Amino acid sequence: MPTDTPADSPSPEPAEAATPRLLEVEDAPEGTFGELEPTSPPLTDAQGRIRLSFTRIDAYRNCPRRFRYTYVDRLPSRPSPHLSFGTSLHAALEAFHDRQLPGRPSEQELLDALYASWDQRGFAELPREEQVAYYRHGQQVLRRYHARGEPDDRHTVATEAWFEVPFAYQAVVVGSIDRIDLDDDDRLHVVDYKTGRKARPRSEVAGSLQLALYALACRHLYGRLPATVSLDFVVPDVTVTVRREELDLDAANDAVLETAAAIRTAAFPTTPNRLCDWCDHRAICPAWEAPEGEETFGALVTEAAERRRRLAREVRELRELEAGLARLAGELGLDA
Repeated sequence: MPTDTPADSPSPEPAEAATPRLLEVEDAPEGTFGELEPTSPPLTDAQGRIRLSFTRIDAYRNCPRRFRYTYVDRLPSRPSPHLSFGTSLHAALEAFHDRQLPGRPSEQELLDALYASWDQRGFAELPREEQVAYYRHGQQVLRRYHARGEPDDRHTVATEAWFEVPFAYQAVVVGSIDRIDLDDDDRLHVVDYKTGRKARPRSEVAGSLQLALYALACRHLYGRLPATVSLDFVVPDVTVTVRREELDLDAANDAVLETAAAIRTAAFPTTPNRLCDWCDHRAICPAWEAPEGEETFGALVTEAAERRRRLAREVRELRELEAGLARLAGELGLDA
């Protein structure tokens, strides 16, 4: 039953006023966070080059609008079991190959590395029995990996090898190579781990933009191209290797420059495709109608506000710690 509103009471706000507005995230003026404030547009480095990676190039070619939401607008993505599973296996294999001397680590050491590096974020909403099933599956995968052994004529020289390769002053491609091996003939071999359920055919591996970029990165790091590049599909326990000559390095160079040029024009059209069902940002994409009752901007505004509060608190605590260290240094006669 309706009730009368007293004459001196403020008029009720329209219902839509209670909905979070995107402008609400602008209440931290530019400069609030000092040197932590960005000094260049998104994806642009100090030299004006577009900063890319294989993942970014692949995302743009798949759907420019999704790329914008993820890398320009920086909208958060939800963690998933698949991503956390892959992250955990990669970390365990990195630790395993980092500890090759004085001898090859045991199977138990590899399993211990999985335990130490297990990424819980993507499993948080799963029942405990499902989380345990993923972990047991990871152990089985790594037991098979350890049992297969490694070639006797090569050894690992780098894991998670970070690179930043410039392309014609227009772009720089960054990333890390899972593993680089050196054989007895002084030839390099690039290995990238894949944690999906299925292996890809050899023709797809030979046409991999990622592996072509890694070959170019290897040349940038070591002054020469690798002899082979491989995708190691660790879950089905299949490794697919191709020779360097089978890679199209010119096409990789073109893909980098074309993607950088498109990003400079702020061309971010929607490209509906089979991956849309797994897109974290489908609810706000103009190519799709948001499901009835599903929040769009509200959750994003809440996330931005929480990050701003967290960052402000951490910056304050950092400044207080720095000031405390400076006082202690003065009292002890040390250089601040």
